[in-house]
Amino acid sequence: MPANYVNGYLMSFNTYLLQPIQYDSKIFTRVIDKHNELIVTRKPLHILRKSCISLGTTYEAAKHSAKRFFGNQHKLPIVVAYDYGYPCIFLPTFSPNSIHNIWIGLHAISNIVPSKMGCIVTLKNDKQIELPIQYASISKQFVNASMLYKHYMNERKEISQDTPYHPPF
Repeated sequence: MPANYVNGYLMSFNTYLLQPIQYDSKIFTRVIDKHNELIVTRKPLHILRKSCISLGTTYEAAKHSAKRFFGNQHKLPIVVAYDYGYPCIFLPTFSPNSIHNIWIGLHAISNIVPSKMGCIVTLKNDKQIELPIQYASISKQFVNASMLYKHYMNERKEISQDTPYHPPF
């Protein structure tokens, strides 16, 4: 295997996108992050599940939490972890169980524009990814992820205001 192939990966705010790719008869993951691009010899959902566990939750708990906020919708964005009180939210482009699903970090999106094939997502590192997803669909996913982000930030604000002890900083 080439040097940019790895067996595992832990998602963070440095992670911008998890995209499934076919390698022989297996599905691997193309990871685009803040610093580089690599291929992980696991499916995107495997990476997401392992990352949730490593970061203190489970994929099922993250899905359940999103369902409590949105109701019973499909393609829900999820909070993978918190970093210094900020939720690290990823949105799916298709059903999370689909082999075609791409996970995109809300924090990584600079712009979304329509294209003939569907849409072009520009990431913070200026990489452009053309996706076979309707612009309206990815826009809805972006809005849902943004609403979830705002909800969690408001929830955190309420919790911090109700604490009996405030640190001196």
